[in-house]
Amino acid sequence: MPRALAAVALCLTAPAVAASPLTLQPVPVVERVYAVIGDLGGQTYENDGLNANLGFIVTDAGVLVVNSGPTQQVAKALHRAITQVTIQPIRWVVNLNSQNHYWHGNAYFASIGANVIAHEAAAALMQELGQAQLESNHRMLKEKADDTRLVYPNTTFPDRQEIQLGATRIELLHLGPAHTRGDAVVWLPRERVLFAGDLIYTDRLLAVIPIGDSRGWIEAFDKALALEPLFIVPGHGKLATASEARRDTRDYLTYLREEIKNAITRGDDMIDTVDKIDQSRFRHLVNFDLLADRNVTQMYQDIEKE
Repeated sequence: MPRALAAVALCLTAPAVAASPLTLQPVPVVERVYAVIGDLGGQTYENDGLNANLGFIVTDAGVLVVNSGPTQQVAKALHRAITQVTIQPIRWVVNLNSQNHYWHGNAYFASIGANVIAHEAAAALMQELGQAQLESNHRMLKEKADDTRLVYPNTTFPDRQEIQLGATRIELLHLGPAHTRGDAVVWLPRERVLFAGDLIYTDRLLAVIPIGDSRGWIEAFDKALALEPLFIVPGHGKLATASEARRDTRDYLTYLREEIKNAITRGDDMIDTVDKIDQSRFRHLVNFDLLADRNVTQMYQDIEKE
């Protein structure tokens, strides 16, 4: 066989090189508490659908995971990251809301014996929206969503649930409807660490969506900061202080609500309101161009119904 043809034959018959497994880099928050910071953009194939923050808490009696990620692949990567820190088994997984990037990795953690818990409203939304979320993820993430299947929380709570793992007390709190109806936070009272979920966005513009409540969001935000956290892991964005959280989340929500209420009082229709409201002070936030007008449209409709 000519040398050139032999080289071609070798290329065609050689086994494909397996892609490297996804690697996640935990960020220490305080001792034994870690965050995994997701991409600030939307969910894409390139970022593995991981555009929200995950985390975990290591105790002498096991590990509690905060959010399981958007796919089985991400859940496995999170577990690998945890094993680099501790040999403790994973006992609990908390889904902070019903959006796919917070719970579609549940099947993996359930398969290794973890209990999965969420607020009861979040669990209801998962049942309602989960199949459509899964189909969307498969279209976007292709083979990266292989083996991902829906596993719902096996435990729910109404307003408050305490989990005691060894000497560590962990509080799960539902502070009211906010970004979604079932938003929860994880609060470590001794360490003063708050995993805020989508109550708090930093560095990127928050999204107002149909299953949320912007008035309730502000009330829930205030209850969360009344806990006086020293360290905040937002749902999106880097680790934050209370002042950063107010700047990027509460200030935006209160500004937009006031401007829209004034517009409705004047008789401005929704299209005019979108055009007139000046959101430029928030233009530095990632995704501003994508979400700013959408947020006004959704919030206008919500306020009309209040």
